Amino acid sequence: MVDDFDATLEHWTRDLGAGPFFVFEVPILPGQLYYGEPTEVSLKVGFGFSGGQLIELLTQTNKGKSPFLDFLAKNGPGLHHVMPRTDFETGHKRLTDAGFPIAFSGQMPSGERFCLFDTYKNYGYYVELMELSDAIQESLALMEKAQATWDGKTDPVRSMDRLAELAD
Repeated sequence: MVDDFDATLEHWTRDLGAGPFFVFEVPILPGQLYYGEPTEVSLKVGFGFSGGQLIELLTQTNKGKSPFLDFLAKNGPGLHHVMPRTDFETGHKRLTDAGFPIAFSGQMPSGERFCLFDTYKNYGYYVELMELSDAIQESLALMEKAQATWDGKTDPVRSMDRLAELAD
């Protein structure tokens, strides 16, 4: 979770060698819930790899109630969540059975469900689950390919539509 998106992108690419980052705007998606209550949240997100690790940088671009703004107000920028690559239903059942509430949930325009479990009090971060469709898996694979072939300097920040260039 970041408050200065551009400066954080520069840090990750220039100082840490992560990237390139693929950046896009996430509009308010229908059906968003904040602890079970309707909310409207828009985000700016950047995805990039370092080694085999996916890094997601995000900032909220509106004032809708969210665990993103809660975190930023309480802690400032920092590690907000982790996302295990697990089956959505299996992960959901495990975290629900462990007693963790869902802080934020919704659905991508392409239909994939996502949610953030509030594990913050116990572990200092939230846990995100997402249905990892074939399309999402392909996008992640292309981002990882971009990192493996990147010279560390050229075009460190790219729009998401640039992923298509790597599909061949």
